[in-house]
Amino acid sequence: MIVLDLEWNRGYDRTPLDEIIQIGAVRTAELGGPVLDTFQAYIRPVVHKKFDRGAKQLPDLRQSRESELSFAEAMEQFRAWCGEEREFALWGGDDLSALTKNCEYWQVPPLEIGRMYNFQTALAWLMGADQQIALWRAVDYFGISDTFDFHNALNDAMYTALIGRWLTQESLEYVPDHRKKKHRRVSLRLSSAPFVCRPGQAVGPYPTAEPALDGKSSRRPACPVCGRRGCVAQWRLAPGTERGVQDCYSVFSCGVHGRFLCRLELTRQGDGQWQGLLSVPEAGPELVQAYLTACEGGVHNCRHAGTGGRKRKRRSSRRRR
Repeated sequence: MIVLDLEWNRGYDRTPLDEIIQIGAVRTAELGGPVLDTFQAYIRPVVHKKFDRGAKQLPDLRQSRESELSFAEAMEQFRAWCGEEREFALWGGDDLSALTKNCEYWQVPPLEIGRMYNFQTALAWLMGADQQIALWRAVDYFGISDTFDFHNALNDAMYTALIGRWLTQESLEYVPDHRKKKHRRVSLRLSSAPFVCRPGQAVGPYPTAEPALDGKSSRRPACPVCGRRGCVAQWRLAPGTERGVQDCYSVFSCGVHGRFLCRLELTRQGDGQWQGLLSVPEAGPELVQAYLTACEGGVHNCRHAGTGGRKRKRRSSRRRR
């Protein structure tokens, strides 16, 4: 499998091209397997006279500007490096679109692709999120050391490959139906593995409900079969709850045993603090209906309490991560 990432410049002129200025990729023997080889090419930008805001903040923009390599030459090198490999993966769908348009613009043969996996979509499905998850946020959730700068194509390809160890073949084959935005998760496809319900995990106390939803003890439910920790990216807030009580639901995944529903019951104490209990109950009809009802209510997108300003700037500087 080749995990691919690109960086490009959109420019400010009328030329409708997201000009690719860096190609980065890693080769793995299997999904989530060790990295066997890497590829990197900095491409000299020649189409646009100016750089957009995102391109200006790329950590390696200078290397691209000083490069003598053209896009056609870079693609020739990349194609030779890929060899007979026809299975590719990327983070999001923008890179594939940009690659196709650049090949058309420069009249270069397109990359021969047998299967293309979107790790970003797969992870969102596994974590029960109805929106795409930024790469830096996924790296943070899974405790991957962010030693290298984001928005370098090779580094981002490496991070994407590492996230692959938490994905499943079922998640990679998931295709979202954009025509059914409101009801696309009616079919939950939860795990059928039998398990014995474990005691709930205490949450809090927190000064308000929001940090209680964002806290690490809230976002890391355990697989009820093997105990492996999952991740929650988004909470569905049950409507019609009494003041001082909030029931929240989400879906998380175990890489071995599949997807499970979890429930977070938060209560406001007499001193104003919020405490709760995180549990993974048996997915009977009542729990499933409670989750589906909550899907019609409010949504809380989790934020990691330990995320610093440096990463937040990265998130806002580019288009999809």
